[in-house]
Order: sequence, then C-alpha cells, then structure tokens
Amino acid sequence: MAVHGGMSAVVGVGPQGHRTVGAIAERLLTPQAQAVLNQLLSAGLDKFGNPSGRTTLAAVSVWADELNGTPAARPAWHYDDVPICGSAPQSQYCPGGQCNSGQLPRLMALLADPRTPPRERNESLKWVVHLVADLHQPLHAADNNDRGGNRVQVALAGVRTRGHQQPPADIGVFAAEARRMAAAVGQGTPDSWARESNNLARNLAYRYPGFACGRVPPGIVVLDGDYQDSAELVVRKRLCWRGHAWRAC
Repeated sequence: MAVHGGMSAVVGVGPQGHRTVGAIAERLLTPQAQAVLNQLLSAGLDKFGNPSGRTTLAAVSVWADELNGTPAARPAWHYDDVPICGSAPQSQYCPGGQCNSGQLPRLMALLADPRTPPRERNESLKWVVHLVADLHQPLHAADNNDRGGNRVQVALAGVRTRGHQQPPADIGVFAAEARRMAAAVGQGTPDSWARESNNLARNLAYRYPGFACGRVPPGIVVLDGDYQDSAELVVRKRLCWRGHAWRAC
C-alpha cells in the first residue's frame, strides 16, 4: 500500500506532469513558433533574478511553482475552486479575475503581443505553460471545502509511490496522440478546459469511498485498482490535451 498523502498530490500531476506537458507542447510547435520560443527563453531568469539557463518548455514548466514563498508568487492563479456540489457564480471562486481561467486569457494575450516588454513576455510564457497544465487537472478546477482535495488523505491500494521528475522516455507517443486530439476536437478555451476538469472531478476524482458533499473524510481513503485504472486513463488524456491546448496560446 502506498504511503498516504493528499488526494490532489496523489491523483494530480506534479513536476513530472508539468514537464511532460511542456515536452509535448514543444514537439507540436511550428518552426516559426520554435524560433520565437528560443528567443523568449534565451534571456530567462530564475526566481532570484539570475540567468536560468533553461531553454525548453519542459524546463521552465515548473517555474511558477518555484515562486512559492516569494513576492512574485500568485497562489490563486493556479486554481479554479468551483464547488464540486451545486454551483456558484464566477465572482465567488474567481474574485477580481484572480483564478486560473481568469488570468490565462490575459497572459496569453501578453505572450502573443510582440510589443510586450521582453521580460514580461518571457514570464507570461512561463506562466502560460504552467497554468494550462494546472487547469487541465480535475482537482485544480474543483473544491469540496478540502483545498482541492489536499485535505483528503488517500492511499493507492497495491502501489508504493515514487517521486518522478522528468517526462517519460516515450514522449513522442504522447505528442502523436496530442496531434490526433487537436485534429479531432480543436483547441478549446480556458473556460471550457475548466468546465471539463470540473466535470471529471465530479464524475471520477471525487467518487471515492465515503465521499460526502462539504465533508472531509476523517481517515485515510484507500483508492482501489478500478479507481486507479480509471484515473490513469484520464491522466494520460489530460496530459495530451494540455500539450496540444498550449499551442493555442
């Protein structure tokens, strides 16, 4: 049995997922877009203001999380805390546009505008590649008074968790799948990505034993093999979806 952790951490996507999304997206860029990307990343800085040396989308995809604890961090931008039960107006879970789907359109516009100052455009790029991935995570677009699943302690039956950091070796397979998805269904928008993620949270992520609206389970929830199989399929599709969705940015 796995060492237990919060549901968002166990079922969600960490550094490996973000880097995978970045790697998929970069495989799908046109030569012209790749040239712009190279230029934007050539003078990138880390959170301390020093040259980062990071020159790929995979490498910069975790930058927004690395800002945690600094004045530049924007915690509210990573989530759309839409209630898992019932509904709520956007003004309630995204006051002043301070949520993921509220910020992505603005950042995408800054990134697309060559008149944007270079450093601001560079940082917009790093925010976009990260936030697109965040918004495609069901538990980043849903809440049950549990901090997006972080307060739900879970264990994966029959699995011992391991920390992964890098994209999988078969990234080309993911990129090909992302191309097919883009051709079949198009790009979507931040609002549509948020709705899809919230729907997946309602119909899969939160369908764990003992779930109740507005209540955090008192003990550790064991996620069985059937739950894990369903979640694994969704994770793969969402990784590919994020990779091709980023191209719209």
